[in-house]
Amino acid sequence: MKTILIMPILATAVFAAACGGAGPTDASTTAQVRYFNATTGIAGSGGFTTNGQFASGSALAFGQSTQTCAPLDPGATSFGFGTANVGGTALTGNALATLNNQTIAAGGNYTMVATGSAASPQLYLIDNNFSGSLGTNQAAVRFLNLAPGPNTLPNIFYVFSAWPPVADGALIAPSVLVGTPSEFKTMPSGAATFSFLIGHQLETLESNPFTLQAGSVNTFAIVPKTSGGFELIKIARC
Repeated sequence: MKTILIMPILATAVFAAACGGAGPTDASTTAQVRYFNATTGIAGSGGFTTNGQFASGSALAFGQSTQTCAPLDPGATSFGFGTANVGGTALTGNALATLNNQTIAAGGNYTMVATGSAASPQLYLIDNNFSGSLGTNQAAVRFLNLAPGPNTLPNIFYVFSAWPPVADGALIAPSVLVGTPSEFKTMPSGAATFSFLIGHQLETLESNPFTLQAGSVNTFAIVPKTSGGFELIKIARC
């Protein structure tokens, strides 16, 4: 009797394994990355490489990001950036900048950004992980400075949720350094206007309106405008 009871169970287990059945603890270890180009002065489009291979779809004009995210294997990964060819399938020559031996976590969510000038691009790998919790009518926001400027000392921005900043808590991102995102802050969802400037230089003040979707996690990049001044561009997470 024991054999009769055990065999059907054993057969079911073997059948599930043969069909590739996944257990409840199985999870994908593949990371995801989106590419964003904020490099000024490049004729045509910039493009990215991953471990020496051109990243498909990464030929981007200034201010553009890839429409979809690309898979990345966890472990050490190197990135490159340069001028993309006319067909958008490779770089024209060697990379203008590289960022080597970056640690990619299993299941990670990243944005690879290029900023600075065509003469001296800078690459940064941004981790999009958000470990906080959001209420029904809340959103998370942070800011990424991709406008280093031409001076020896790079621009440092301050971001406000209201201008003039007379209310407590209006300063939501102080001292936003180039390539280092500010901490995520929780805000009410809905209409929001962010004002930002370089240090105490009121002549650099800019304001951009957005609509924050409930439950969303948002990264806003500060980039230079071709007409002068600066603007915010939202970079979607993977």
